[in-house]
Amino acid sequence: MSFLFLYLSKDLRFDYDFESFFAQNDSDTDFFNEHRKKFESDNDFIFISIEREKGVFDYNFLSKVDRFVDSLETDTLVRSVSCLTNMQEYIKAPFSPAMFKVPYLSICDTCNFTNDSIRIYSRPELNHFFINKNATGLLVYIKHEQGLGKTKCDFLKAHIDNLLIDNNLKNYHYAGRAIGQSYYIDVMQFETIFFIGLSFILVIVFLWIAFKSWWGIWIPLLIVSTSMVWITGFMSLMNEPMNLVLTVLPSIIFVVAMSDVIHLVSKFLEELRLGKSQLVAIKIAYKEVGVATLLTSVTTAIGFLTLLTVTMRPVKIFGIYTAIGVLFAFILAYTLLPALLLLVKPPKLSKKRIVKNYWYKILHQSFKFILKKRKTLIGVFVALLVVIGIGITKLESNYFLLEDLKKDNVMRSQFDFFDKEYMGLRPFEMVVEVLDSSKSITDYEIITEMNKLDSFLVKNYGLNQTFSLVSVLKIANRSEHGGQMKYYTLPSEKKCAKFIQKIQKYDKENKLKLLIDSTNTYGRLSSTLGDIGKYAMDEKNTRLYQFINQNINKKIIKVHLTGTGHLLDKNMSNLASSLTIGLLIAVCLVSLLMGFLYKSFKIVLIAIIPNIFPLLMLAATMGFAEIDLKVSTAIIFTISFGIAVDDTIHFMSKFKLELKKGKSKLYALKRTYLSTGRAIILTTLILCSGFLLLVLSDFLGTFYVGLLLSLTLLFALIADLFILPVLLLLFFKKKD
Repeated sequence: MSFLFLYLSKDLRFDYDFESFFAQNDSDTDFFNEHRKKFESDNDFIFISIEREKGVFDYNFLSKVDRFVDSLETDTLVRSVSCLTNMQEYIKAPFSPAMFKVPYLSICDTCNFTNDSIRIYSRPELNHFFINKNATGLLVYIKHEQGLGKTKCDFLKAHIDNLLIDNNLKNYHYAGRAIGQSYYIDVMQFETIFFIGLSFILVIVFLWIAFKSWWGIWIPLLIVSTSMVWITGFMSLMNEPMNLVLTVLPSIIFVVAMSDVIHLVSKFLEELRLGKSQLVAIKIAYKEVGVATLLTSVTTAIGFLTLLTVTMRPVKIFGIYTAIGVLFAFILAYTLLPALLLLVKPPKLSKKRIVKNYWYKILHQSFKFILKKRKTLIGVFVALLVVIGIGITKLESNYFLLEDLKKDNVMRSQFDFFDKEYMGLRPFEMVVEVLDSSKSITDYEIITEMNKLDSFLVKNYGLNQTFSLVSVLKIANRSEHGGQMKYYTLPSEKKCAKFIQKIQKYDKENKLKLLIDSTNTYGRLSSTLGDIGKYAMDEKNTRLYQFINQNINKKIIKVHLTGTGHLLDKNMSNLASSLTIGLLIAVCLVSLLMGFLYKSFKIVLIAIIPNIFPLLMLAATMGFAEIDLKVSTAIIFTISFGIAVDDTIHFMSKFKLELKKGKSKLYALKRTYLSTGRAIILTTLILCSGFLLLVLSDFLGTFYVGLLLSLTLLFALIADLFILPVLLLLFFKKKD
């Protein structure tokens, strides 16, 4: 089976599609999908800003841009290219019914661009969209085929790069879904291999420290490596690609599998030192540690599986396959590991006599401290809860489309450039539906309502302009009056009907179908804006809904916000509640497992408290550090609980075992603390070190997963070493 999975692993795919983060079986998602069928996708475009420091109104510069645009139009993946060099407007000549096409830029070596520049900057549909405010950059707007995959994205990007070089255009910025997708997948592929390699090195170092023999390195490493091969091979078998969230899977499988192996091998070596044979040592190790290892694997898997409560598919897939990977690691620890321990000659380390080493001395002093300061520790714990409460109140939920990229990331700087210099790349989509079946979207009464919306969006919402039937009619009215800007207003009812007739008659490219659907009862207002974050968008939308409620006739039209940006914002709003439900499910299921194991409600309560504490500490830390709650940080709570509870289970299992041997509560607790303490410290250090590798990621989400998971596991270690023993001392009675 291992060879089969190894063979399949080579075909593992990588994919990044942020639309997969849309909620499944959701009315808003369904609405957007239907909206897209009527018109087009709102994010299949590329922005290219070509700059000239001394100003773009230069013949040689504009000639090169013009050639670049012409060449782009021949690309089979490109549907249209818009730039001031190839754009024109219709102007009606005075005292004549004829309409003339007038280029925005007349490109010739004797041209004076002064008049062109004045006219361009007076046009709201151009200013700050196709040219920046300082006239140092021209925007090339490319609409490409919808839903391009990685291969076609790479091809299109390479063609753009080559054309820029061929036309000697060196100063430029570009951004868009096709550019971003290509970049994301390349980084994901690199980081997956990179973190696997680093995890190998880390594991080797820790295993050498722990066992000081090659035997203690290659046997655990074989189990861990096989676990990784199994899960990647299984993903390939199921045709499930590696997504952005799953990039942390290698690190998780490595450290979780290593935790199981270290607990079992440590107990095996301990029994060998006591003079037991290999077979007997294996039996004892699996009898005393095996049940706890089974429970830890199950609870960790439960932690990941509760991510199924989240409506985002990538998060669900992450939960499913990471849980499967944890169970694969457990299966190998129970099958391949004992076989190797039995067949391979044990190291010389196993013949060394057990001595009271520095681990024993540190833990012994620590246990004495707990006995003397138990009430003080409870006081500190209560005081911490107060501080935690303050920190949690500071925790906020915010989301940016580019939240996964660090601020100094090259790709993010490209996107930020367009937010600063142009209109931004975040799509804005609004839909107007006609409710009265006797009316049409082109009726003047409906157009007037749409004009109210258009005016609010431009003047009060923060859009520079909208692409809508209203804006088309305003441009038509301006053209009718010789291009005079004072006529950039909604024309009269009679003229509106006349302009719509003309547009429908002479619009050879049928651009009106991008604004009105075939039923004439459904229209759109679209635009773009900067990636300002969910909070800022919520404030804008609150004002928008207030305006709609107070000024729009809701008896004749219905207004919807939709689009990729809106859906992602909505999903972020629902994320906290979904993960809270998942976390509560995880706590309940783990409590039931512990209740089944210990047959005592009090014991379950004592065991759960040290595992809730790290989560509260995590929330408070994020609040004080001003780390927003979003996809990458929110899932950490569920993951942390599933992993952190492992040490508690090992501690409680050993404690129960010592009590069954007839030892007193205090002596049983001491024996548990001294023997299990070393293992949980070692495994926590391995886990933290493994997760800390993730801070090297280019993705901010992965960075936070590594940093915050490590912190949470350290909080869990402190809770298991100082809170759990105190709770057992104060509240546990042997009959429990």
